[in-house]
Amino acid sequence: MSRHRSESPALAALCTGATIVVSAALTPFRTSLGQTNIALVLVLLVVAAAASAGRWGGVVAGLTAAFSYNFFHTKPYLTVRIADIRDVATVGLLIAVGLGVGELGVARSRQSAARRSHLRTAHSLEAVNAALAAGADVRTVWPAVRRGLVDTLGVRGACFEPGEHVDGLPLIDHDGHVHITSKRYVEGGFVLPEQGTVLAVEARGVHLGRIRLEPDPTIGVSLEQRRAAVALSDALALALRDLQPLSTLP
Repeated sequence: MSRHRSESPALAALCTGATIVVSAALTPFRTSLGQTNIALVLVLLVVAAAASAGRWGGVVAGLTAAFSYNFFHTKPYLTVRIADIRDVATVGLLIAVGLGVGELGVARSRQSAARRSHLRTAHSLEAVNAALAAGADVRTVWPAVRRGLVDTLGVRGACFEPGEHVDGLPLIDHDGHVHITSKRYVEGGFVLPEQGTVLAVEARGVHLGRIRLEPDPTIGVSLEQRRAAVALSDALALALRDLQPLSTLP
């Protein structure tokens, strides 16, 4: 599960090639179109690259458009020298457009990913609470909790283990914090410890066990997502509190 739209190197390369081809194809129309209109065409290509291929697509397309405009459409032609200071400004603006639109695309992608994550979390909590309200037993509630944890945290797996454990795996506190000395951040939050992370399962002050999580080392998890995971573990505790003896739930 990916938290954010992945930037595509292949798409960025395609946009780069298209920019060079279009810039070269416009060479016979320098006089009829004018340099301003040619620059606007290249700007459109840069915007399209940034919108479709993300930050790096915009950066690469912006640099390519600037080089192509300089090479094909500024005097002296077919060189990298620039004779007119106005052309220097145009080249700089092409690069700036690629950077700016690329960053806007990344921000939009992050917002979309956050909305999708919130929806997944809400649906997971609704499914678990509906099962609890219907009086479902733990064998029905646990699969809903496990799916919710996978959807919310992007973990590879989750397992309920009853009783006390002393293996020292990092704990996600009730406020969503994880107390570890080193954190690796990616888009969306920090990566949960690769050796595993646990959620305490407690009801009425009684420790029932833990949920051991198998994190995905490529996915960052936000504080809100970790708090939602705690809510899911609390829901499991409600289903387990009157059940004895407890057993492992894979």
